[in-house]
Amino acid sequence: MDVQVVEELSKMLVGRKVVTEEEVRRKAIRCALKVLGPKLAEADDVFIEDVTCSLIDCPISLKSLHFSEKVKIGDIFFYYLHTEKPEKEDFELAYEEYLKSTRYLEGLEAMIETTDRFFEGYSANGLYLRKYSKDKSYSVFYSTIDDVFDDVKHHLNMLSKVDGEYVVVVPTEKELNPFLKFFKRYSEDAKRAGLKIWVVNPEEKTIDPFIGYPKDFKLLKGFKNPKAAALVSTYWRVDVKELD
Repeated sequence: MDVQVVEELSKMLVGRKVVTEEEVRRKAIRCALKVLGPKLAEADDVFIEDVTCSLIDCPISLKSLHFSEKVKIGDIFFYYLHTEKPEKEDFELAYEEYLKSTRYLEGLEAMIETTDRFFEGYSANGLYLRKYSKDKSYSVFYSTIDDVFDDVKHHLNMLSKVDGEYVVVVPTEKELNPFLKFFKRYSEDAKRAGLKIWVVNPEEKTIDPFIGYPKDFKLLKGFKNPKAAALVSTYWRVDVKELD
């Protein structure tokens, strides 16, 4: 199964000349969900480390990209393909992805801690896909709103594969635009299908609904602002300019 995830990750990175380990790890988690589905709840951090390593240090598939060359710029290690000569723009893109990935990875522990507290009284299993069980069951995947936008088809497919409800938890962003962009394009699809997206503030370790609420209404008290989803909808209809 590692090979399938590695090959899916290689497809995602086709066309890229330069990456960082942080970007590869973040995207490995996304690809693991696509390939493993609910079985991702059984995967530990070693699994993701092995997939990440396979694109940088120890390839395990002939179909895998291999970013074998390394250069350090400042405090960051960049990896690039032996067959390519990267340009300035390639490093700039890799740096942008590094910033996104670092923020996600550094906030992951806080997101998990926040959802554990939110689902107090539920049993919890899994890391990147965490399953909470009690009278009802919730499968929670941790991502970013931009990645959810790109992977929305796979998240909608997960709804028919998991037991119980499916929730994607994302961290807050410095700007509102990524959320409004998603809301404009996919909110109706998500609501109709029953996909839930909740937002965690990693610094404050609070959680709010963006799209959808839990069927277990006792959980509503765990949101900092249970009406956040309605406020987003109102803001969208009243005061949103056209987005790209």
